[in-house]
Amino acid sequence: MSPAAESGMRVVRTALRVLEAVSELQPVGVSEIARVTGVPKSSVQRCLVSLREAGWIAAPPGGPQRWSLTGRALAVGLRGSAEHGLREAAHAVMQDLRDATRETIHLIGFGAEHAPASDAGPAALVVIDRLDSPEPVRTWVRLGTPVPLHASCSGRAVLSRLPAVEARSLVGDALERYSEQTITDPDALAAELRAVRGRGYAIADQSWRSGVGAVAAAVVDAAGRPVGALAVSAPQQRFDADRAVTLGAAAVAAAERVSAAMR
Repeated sequence: MSPAAESGMRVVRTALRVLEAVSELQPVGVSEIARVTGVPKSSVQRCLVSLREAGWIAAPPGGPQRWSLTGRALAVGLRGSAEHGLREAAHAVMQDLRDATRETIHLIGFGAEHAPASDAGPAALVVIDRLDSPEPVRTWVRLGTPVPLHASCSGRAVLSRLPAVEARSLVGDALERYSEQTITDPDALAAELRAVRGRGYAIADQSWRSGVGAVAAAVVDAAGRPVGALAVSAPQQRFDADRAVTLGAAAVAAAERVSAAMR
């Protein structure tokens, strides 16, 4: 390969690293991208300009520039994926839910190859979309973060919509402990899933992430099978038993809207 070609490949690789950082951290500024990638700020800035001109990223006008993916980038990343339909169906509902609760909203889904099937094969939940709270103190989870089925409210919301035998098979018997509040006994988890099924939403009071309270409701297809979950996540200082009930009802209503739009 010629020196010019090698130089061009380095530029492409650097641009892709910057684009990946934006996708994981959005909205994000130049300094944070440089810190995470190890790319000099001047090079990061040049990449951002090129990516913006190509239509892959954008920053709101006015104020400090904090970059996010555009619909073009998201469409390429999600093309052919089962996540695409879920994201499309959920986005407007997530905005309404965020505005009503003023808390961070996470959309949780399965990769197409990881969706639970009737043979109870392995399942993996991930964060596929996020709308941030307008409050100065808020929760945050990076897009693409794996979500534990037994420890998170999203996971328990999904499990609650599966037959008990299938749910037990998906989580297994060795339940990882994330905090003192994590349910690690399979029988206790089964009892909790029955409670979730009864009220329509799951609650995570620091059972996965310290200092975070959250509620989630499952999004289901026409057959009643779970395809993901909507979660409302709040700092512990804004989360208690009474607020969990209020947020839970809002999550259930929102998940029902998304489920209807998926049919």
